[in-house]
Amino acid sequence: MSYTEQFTEVHELLGRLPPLTYNGGVSTDWIAVNDYHRVVVIVSAGTLLGTLNVAVFQATDPAGSGAKVISGKAITQLAATDDNAICAIEIRTEELDVDGGFDCIRVQTTSSAANVFSVIVLGVVSRYNPVGVTEWDEVVD
Repeated sequence: MSYTEQFTEVHELLGRLPPLTYNGGVSTDWIAVNDYHRVVVIVSAGTLLGTLNVAVFQATDPAGSGAKVISGKAITQLAATDDNAICAIEIRTEELDVDGGFDCIRVQTTSSAANVFSVIVLGVVSRYNPVGVTEWDEVVD
């Protein structure tokens, strides 16, 4: 990223789970990431009443075909004592099973109680700039 580029010109908001109270399992949509060299998943916890697990899965298409976990791409379980934790999962797209045709990801969460958290998925190091800004609600320059 050069000094004159805007953050939103080179980092695309690919998916999100808005900050809400979730109980049980919730996932992002399947996201095609073949236009990026890197993806960053940011998990922001609020009040946790139980445990929270977050893992990244891969698939061969946006319908989730052949879904399987990406080895090593999960946070350490958060507990009720981890209120306000912020975690990042960094993925290089070559860490996906590229030879098997895997180029889509989904972030999957599981909660043991009503937990407040959000998830943001950013496409980083785009193969083609500028990236789309349609997912952002507002961009202030």
